[in-house]
Amino acid sequence: MKRLLNAFFVVFGTLGMLCTADAQLPAFGSFGDIPVEITADGETRFEGGVAIAENNVQIHFKDISIYCDSAEYNPDTRDVLLVGNVRIYQDKGVLAGERALYNLETKQIRSLEFAGEFYPLRFRALSLRAPSLNEFRLRDGEFTVDDSSEPSFRVRAKSVRIYPDSRVIFSRSTIYIGNVPVMWLPYLFAYTNNTGIEFLPGYYSSWGAYLLTSYTFPLTKDANILVRPRFDYRTERGVALGVDSIFRFGKADRSTGTFKLYYAWDQDPGDAVGGPGEPPEGDVSERYRISFQNRLYLTDDIYATFDINRLSDQDVMEDFFPTEFRVDPQPDTMISVTKWNEWYTLTLVTRWQMNDFQQTMERLPELSLDIKQHQLFGLPIYYDGTNSVGQLRQTFAEGDDLAEYQAVRFDTFHQISMQHTFFDFLSIVPKLGFRGVYYSASGQFVNEPTETFFAQSNATQLASQQNPFNVPTAYLNETGAIFRPIFNAGVESSMKFWKIYEGIQSRWLGLDGVLHVSQPYLNYSYVNTSGGPSVSETLQFDRLVPSTQLPSLNFPQFNTIDSIETWSILRLGWRHRLYTRRDGDSYKWFEVDNFVDANFDNFYSSNQISNFYTKMRFEPVPWFSLQFDGQMPATTTDGYKDQNANPSEPNSEPIDQAVDNSFTQLNTTVGFQPARSVYLQFQHRYLNGNPFFDDSNRLNASGFVRINDNWSVSATGEYAFEVSQVLFQQYSIHRDLSSWIMSLGFAVRNDVNFSTSEVEDTNYGVVFTMTLKDAPQVALPITFDQATSPLTGGSDN
Repeated sequence: MKRLLNAFFVVFGTLGMLCTADAQLPAFGSFGDIPVEITADGETRFEGGVAIAENNVQIHFKDISIYCDSAEYNPDTRDVLLVGNVRIYQDKGVLAGERALYNLETKQIRSLEFAGEFYPLRFRALSLRAPSLNEFRLRDGEFTVDDSSEPSFRVRAKSVRIYPDSRVIFSRSTIYIGNVPVMWLPYLFAYTNNTGIEFLPGYYSSWGAYLLTSYTFPLTKDANILVRPRFDYRTERGVALGVDSIFRFGKADRSTGTFKLYYAWDQDPGDAVGGPGEPPEGDVSERYRISFQNRLYLTDDIYATFDINRLSDQDVMEDFFPTEFRVDPQPDTMISVTKWNEWYTLTLVTRWQMNDFQQTMERLPELSLDIKQHQLFGLPIYYDGTNSVGQLRQTFAEGDDLAEYQAVRFDTFHQISMQHTFFDFLSIVPKLGFRGVYYSASGQFVNEPTETFFAQSNATQLASQQNPFNVPTAYLNETGAIFRPIFNAGVESSMKFWKIYEGIQSRWLGLDGVLHVSQPYLNYSYVNTSGGPSVSETLQFDRLVPSTQLPSLNFPQFNTIDSIETWSILRLGWRHRLYTRRDGDSYKWFEVDNFVDANFDNFYSSNQISNFYTKMRFEPVPWFSLQFDGQMPATTTDGYKDQNANPSEPNSEPIDQAVDNSFTQLNTTVGFQPARSVYLQFQHRYLNGNPFFDDSNRLNASGFVRINDNWSVSATGEYAFEVSQVLFQQYSIHRDLSSWIMSLGFAVRNDVNFSTSEVEDTNYGVVFTMTLKDAPQVALPITFDQATSPLTGGSDN
């Protein structure tokens, strides 16, 4: 087909002039230096100073492409009239209609009988006016997120404003399910990554039948402040009201924050769940939660952080926000101001006990300066360090029979290191550092009053009072100020070898040649407290807490300042990685990392050799993956196991003396797809012989089976072999409704007493969800969903 136009013009607007290869078109004026490509297959001409092109007109400008049957350009008004099968494509979506008028200078669009799509939104309207391609105003419009010629869900409105990057606002709208009108609203707002009106129905034994409702709308024209009133009803607990707010402001909207207020009139507070290891409140009927988080940029390199949480009682999060409780059972309260640049970070933080039933290490306040590692004077020598000073105070929950303590602590740490590579494969990094820690007060915790402690003369009785890790008790023998000098030295080294095996080819295993990278490494760390005050004389503000993983041997990464003691530890390891070609790039096909510690002198462990650790990742093909993290004893010794540690709250019980860390931990995850319609995943967690955590042997299994184009089923469960009990199980059936997936499930959770292996209570739940297939994060502007899931997890409404 004959091409009459194929030229590039320089203009400032979104569209260019229409012209022919033979005709001289009127001048555009000075729009800038943005090229526009215009082509047409049919006749082109001038009529009354208007340039006209016909038959398959195509206009391309930056990320915008326009197609139409004919186009006319008026140089006086700078309007382009597009007629017949008009399609305007841009990266945010597409507009389609029969007639549209576009202005090059103002970049405005006016049209009749237009339709459009801005993923995942689809709309049509009698008329459309767009001040720019970032804002569309529709009259007599229809909106849906259902990709179907007969949508199951839609909204009709007299007027609609669409902002493709953020939100949709309806006026005088009617909500339809199919062809049946179900609701009329004078004003309706929908955020593109949030929900307008939300209904969350379900059933949970502790709540009874429940319906959680909310409605999100903006307070400002640019939707920088979103408000979400909430009304919840639980048949077993009663009515609750709340309001959430999300806001952003400042330069480039960098400052962000949230505010949450929730108040419940609990009609059955005696049935509170109760946190692990503690009884329920039982006498609090008016329960509330106030939460405020904010990151406020004062300048480009100075920002303030707020995290404030006020709770009515220690069980309110577990009873009404169980998912958040599982992630963060004790919300923190602190305010900080941070100044940062490429060389250092300066932070002033204040942390206090907002709720008297929570244990808190208060900083009132603490100023810290972290100096990032940088090169000195162009030499292969690097320096890094940390400095802090603050008023610290350890508080305990109301009713705990423990002595609180406080002190001013000044800490300064300085370290130099060298980094060098020999022969292109051997890396050696020696380190040398010094730390000085000053405390305005010190003391030793004992099990008896001070006068009794000093009156004892029997060596056996005195030994029973020893507290080498200064674990808090009811009695504190206070002493004066102390200074702890600490020296550290060490070296990190690694070697890297590689070899290519081009002959290894396997389509089934996804192999197209193999690159094997082998990297043996070591990390030796030596620490000496120079005969200064020991840990048993030091008040513990930042102490080492129990963990199944080895702590870092490097400074300042090892930041439990008050627990540092003399040690000499060598960590040896060997990594292996296998790479193959895939999709034009290197793909990590297999990785394994093995390491072990040799404890020449370890204050916290009675083992000369730590457990042997293995971390493995194997993902050869998309339909199969294997992950394994494990550790097994390298030696067997008779050690001490803390019988007073609470396995339900491991971080609440501090380490109180060196222990035998010869235990076994095996965590395995396998996922595979044996057929296109079946996906299975198994997770096994095994722990045995740990001195701080109870033995456990758990299996989690889940599966999904697609029966046909419309129906599928899924199941998940958790089984505890140590008590021979099913802890959790859920079964769901899913129905494909074109653009939506509807799911209905039933869940059961057993509360098991692990001491007796008996089920003490059983909770039941019903799960109902409706999810948009192409955009599961979007539910606009109304949805039925199970976003809160007391039994299964998920966000809490």
